[in-house]
Amino acid sequence: MLKFSKQAQCGRRLALHRLYSSVPATSRVQLVGELRKLSNAPIIKARQALDESNGDFDAAVRWLEEDMRKSGAAKAEKVKGRATSEGLISISVLEGGMGSRIGSGSGLVRASIIELNCESDFVSRTDEFACLANEISGIVARSQTQQHGSFSPFTSLSVENLLQLSHKTSTVGSLITDLIARIGENISLRRAMLLTSPSNSNSAYRVASYLHQGRVGALDLISLRPSQSSLFKDDTFIGDLEKLERGLAKQTAGFMTLGINEKRDPEDELETVLYEQPFMMLGGENASVTVGKVLDQWQEKWSLKEFVVSDFTRWEVGKD
Repeated sequence: MLKFSKQAQCGRRLALHRLYSSVPATSRVQLVGELRKLSNAPIIKARQALDESNGDFDAAVRWLEEDMRKSGAAKAEKVKGRATSEGLISISVLEGGMGSRIGSGSGLVRASIIELNCESDFVSRTDEFACLANEISGIVARSQTQQHGSFSPFTSLSVENLLQLSHKTSTVGSLITDLIARIGENISLRRAMLLTSPSNSNSAYRVASYLHQGRVGALDLISLRPSQSSLFKDDTFIGDLEKLERGLAKQTAGFMTLGINEKRDPEDELETVLYEQPFMMLGGENASVTVGKVLDQWQEKWSLKEFVVSDFTRWEVGKD
C-alpha cells in the first residue's frame, strides 16, 4: 500500500496532486482507501471516481481533482458573502540578512507576512488551514510582486493580484478554493506585505520575526554598521545578535507597538513607543531597562557605528 507522509498530505500544494505515475494492481477496496487517504474525499466520491475511470487509479485521481475544482468553485460562490473574522497571521523569511543563518547570509533581506481569514476559530486551528496560510506566505515571499515607486522596504501587495499568482499547476486563488471545497467555510486572503532589502544604503540589514499563537505577528528590520565586516563571522556575536533580535520581535508583537521613537497618535494612551518600553521580552537584568537604552548599551558593547530598529510591522488577526 502506498504511504503518504504528513508533509506530502499537507503539501507543497493543498489541492489534490499526482505524486506518482502509477500504482501496483490491487483490490478495489484498497484503491478506494488510497484515493480517500490522498484526497480526503468521501467514500462515495472515491468509488464514483473509480467507476468513471474504469478502475484506472491515475485517471481516478484526475477525476477527483477536476471534481474538487468544480465543487470548490460552486461552494466558494455559495459562501463568499459570509463573514471571515477568524484566521491566522503567517510569516515566511527567505533571506534573513547579513550573516543570517536563514538564507544565504549575504545581506539580502526577503520576508513576507500575510493574514488569512476564515469563519470559525475551530477551522483556524486545523492543520489544513495552517498549512494553507504557511504555503501562501511562502509564495508571497518568493514572488517578484512589488509596487513600483515605493521607497519603503515594506510593501503592501494587492490581494487581487496575489490570488492570480501561479503556483505549480494552480494559483493562490485555487488553493483557497480547494480548501473551501473540503471544509465548507468561506476563506479569504485579507492582506499581504513583502519585506525586501532597502536600496542605496551603507548599513547592513537583518530580519527579526515572531508569531504569537498565529494571532499576532511582527517583522522587524534591523539596521547595523559594524566597525569591521568580519564581525558577522563571529559566532559569539551572531548568537548574541540573534537573542537580541528575538527579544525585539517578541517585544514588538507583545506590546501595542505602533512607533519606534514617537507615537503615531499622541492622544492614544494604549499606544506605546518601542524605545520607551521596558525590555520585558529580553528578560534577565534588562527586563526593567528601556529598549532604547539596551540597544545603546549593545551598540557600545560590540563597538558598532549603528544599531537601530529601522522599521517594523505588527499585525493582529482582524485588526488594522
